[in-house]
Amino acid sequence: MTKSAIVVGAGIAGLTAANALLRCGWDVRVLERSPEPRTTGAGIVLLANALRGLDAAGVGDAVRAVGQRAYPGTLRDGKGRALVHVSSEQIAARLGTVAIAFHRPRLQEALLSGLGDVVTYGAPALAVDPGDAARPATVTLEDGSTLSADLVVAADGVRSRLRAAVAADAAEPVYVGSTTWLAVLDNPGITEMSQTWGPGGEFGLITLGDGRLYWYGTQVGPAGRPTGDPARDLDAARAAFAGWHDPIPQVLAATTPEQVQQLDLYGFPEPIPRMARGRVALAGDAAHAMPPNVGQGGCQGIEDAVVLAASVSGTDSVVDGLAAYDRVRRPRTSGVLRAAWASARFGEQLGNPALVGLRNAALSVVPARLMLDGMARFASWTPPPLPVAS
Repeated sequence: MTKSAIVVGAGIAGLTAANALLRCGWDVRVLERSPEPRTTGAGIVLLANALRGLDAAGVGDAVRAVGQRAYPGTLRDGKGRALVHVSSEQIAARLGTVAIAFHRPRLQEALLSGLGDVVTYGAPALAVDPGDAARPATVTLEDGSTLSADLVVAADGVRSRLRAAVAADAAEPVYVGSTTWLAVLDNPGITEMSQTWGPGGEFGLITLGDGRLYWYGTQVGPAGRPTGDPARDLDAARAAFAGWHDPIPQVLAATTPEQVQQLDLYGFPEPIPRMARGRVALAGDAAHAMPPNVGQGGCQGIEDAVVLAASVSGTDSVVDGLAAYDRVRRPRTSGVLRAAWASARFGEQLGNPALVGLRNAALSVVPARLMLDGMARFASWTPPPLPVAS
């Protein structure tokens, strides 16, 4: 008898979970609170671990077709001096595959391409009864209706409404200490990925596969600075990075208000105490939202999705499968979460000029292979095999 799954959230983790579960023979339905697919958004870089996970879920080729190699890349100091340079060949040799950059809407379109009509938009989930070995899980929608399934995947983001049913004692996400600006625009001539660490801030430039450029900037400071007015937020970005090295001023000048968004960053201050209860599993930011500094936020959501599908598809008991999922995933995501916080403090959140100088001096003599070793700590992950339905 075919088992049923409800996935709450049509982001990267949720859509990967839907693809993986469908591949394993599940009957899947995805509930997304937004009224329609999102056509705007920023960029994202997926490292080798995420790409292997997408291959396991059966969507690797579709995803690669809409992305572009993210490297070569250079880490620079606030004056534009190169500290570390990494080539795409070095990435591929150390990690087994290149890193790929995407415009998020195009990545999500690729994840949607094989799902057919399983996604229901405009369907906010309000709560979930996790069920147990003898009864299904039940999702309550905002309109009061209910849906039941053998499995519920709560991939509804950092502000998850369903998280309390799994881990009511989890710490609430906190402001990570930085606000960020994100924008995608027609590429004004940037040819290489770069990242600049200045005192109390960071700026990144990433070329996308569709002739556009993704840039992001972060700045340490109090929460609550985004105004919701794109023009004012862009003015704030230009002020925050005034005087930074070329081509940052030119990129900011080429950006228009409708292309930029500003938001405060939130993450879990400590690992969540559990990722599953009964027939409900947390995945992605709902379980481990983190600072973006190790580039593993989306990657870990993809890992969650594949391990989840393997865990519940290789056993007759969904409850036992989710217990195994929790045992495998929590140590992994806890380590990545802690590393992300440490990297944030070492990177853009370091504001003392003397300490910044010492950090930059150390980085300037570090061989690229050592940086790659740090990336490989997470990106060398290999997905479990999925029991693909015939």
